[in-house]
Amino acid sequence: MNKWFIRQPPPDGDFIVFGLPYAGVGASSFAEWPMQIGGGWFCPVQPPGRENRLHQPVPASHQEYAEQLSDALAEVLTPDRPYALLGHCGAVPYLLQTAGELEKRGLPLPHKLFASSWGAPDQGLYGPLNFVDLSTVDLVAEITALCAAMGRSIDPELAEIAAETMLADLEVQRRYRYEDTARTSAPVCVIGWTKDEVVPAEQVPPGWDRCVQASFHTLDGDHWELLRGPKQLLDLIDHEMGA
Repeated sequence: MNKWFIRQPPPDGDFIVFGLPYAGVGASSFAEWPMQIGGGWFCPVQPPGRENRLHQPVPASHQEYAEQLSDALAEVLTPDRPYALLGHCGAVPYLLQTAGELEKRGLPLPHKLFASSWGAPDQGLYGPLNFVDLSTVDLVAEITALCAAMGRSIDPELAEIAAETMLADLEVQRRYRYEDTARTSAPVCVIGWTKDEVVPAEQVPPGWDRCVQASFHTLDGDHWELLRGPKQLLDLIDHEMGA
């Protein structure tokens, strides 16, 4: 079984959506999501350096991540079944890099990319954590708050481990620069959230059209709403994947 997937993508279904996790957390961050979205399947991605892959090194760059994930996707993609990549906030640069890598290799392109809580990629990074002093920020508190937002508690020792992963992720993210050579022709559904205080909805739409073919959607909820698998988002995905 490919380690990038906590469960092997089923061979049937109208489509499949691969969810790339947020910084510092793994596939279990999608625990509230159903396995099925309409006639399709949802498959959380498990990058190295977290949960059951804790002892494997975090990819040192977005390109390394994209290459490894593309290798994994190449084993399960079929030309006759549409698929999508979904990423929230800090996962969006990885999503775009992976789509570009898939295109460069001539592999089947995503039918859609779902990019949540992130502004135009050519304008840099978004969200306070990408600008704070990483030597002083309390990432254990960040992990604890993230879990609380999802209605969970976390053991302090596990929070310490997750904080180390988040630090590694943030250090890699600081080096990210969107390059036009990584442009993808896959269409992007850009999603903002009405109560998002991390990446406010008004920061999301401007400029995406310079980089990709984009459509824009504003959904009701805070920054963490996506992780709750809200019906409004699932309905949007089902609609877009069937369009």
